[in-house]
Amino acid sequence: MKRVFENAAFNCDSQGKYRLQVDSEGVTYASADGKKSVDIKFTEVGSILPLTYCNSNQHYLVTFRDLDWKNMEEIDTDVSVRPERTIQGNNIVETKSILIAFAENKLTEAFPNNLDSLDLEVAFSLKEKKIRLKEGALIGAKHQVKLSDIRRVQCASNGTLSYLLVYTKEKGGFWDMPDMKVPVNELTLPILEAVMAKNTGRGIDFSKGNGFDQKTSEYILERYMNSTFFMNKDGSVSDDWHKVAFEHIAFYQADLLMPEES
Repeated sequence: MKRVFENAAFNCDSQGKYRLQVDSEGVTYASADGKKSVDIKFTEVGSILPLTYCNSNQHYLVTFRDLDWKNMEEIDTDVSVRPERTIQGNNIVETKSILIAFAENKLTEAFPNNLDSLDLEVAFSLKEKKIRLKEGALIGAKHQVKLSDIRRVQCASNGTLSYLLVYTKEKGGFWDMPDMKVPVNELTLPILEAVMAKNTGRGIDFSKGNGFDQKTSEYILERYMNSTFFMNKDGSVSDDWHKVAFEHIAFYQADLLMPEES
């Protein structure tokens, strides 16, 4: 992949409320009143939970969980609306910076060519408990699916809870039940987008809405995904399944671009 944060950092002073810096190694945060100071290294982080990130457009509570999925620290992000720094009208640049930097750190520069060799916990759910990607398979407490067997992935969300429904059959009948439900996050989305492009020549299906104000789930793609995941290090794109995934994400023009002082 082409890592946005390889030689750059995102720096933000939120109108005197806090100072935030995101780089390839982690996140530092200091409130203006001096009451809160956070220094998080991604090597110590197992997951990130951005509350209300997919059902509001301002002020998210970002919780960092350790490698045992226990809460470490939490910070407020995107508290102020800054029209000049939105992504497709979404007030998300601080939060998306954290998520993209974390994903780049965990997936590594070798992504997406390392799908079969990646070994890391990618999600947690009450049903599956810890979900691990290991030896080319997603493995949970109840189910496991080989990446090579996946033929459909559909994003489904009610605005609060969002899942990727994973199927090993090309088409479903009346009782079309997924082989596995995987929580949406900054790791599962690029991994399963790469899997779909490689296996089928198409990406994740984001056509299903939330039943309320969103007719599709494309807003989730815009908040979590970067086409740079599927670029080569030099910025080129291989003319194969990498290009399929790249073009699918690039179409939405929602990439977090090279960070700069804001």
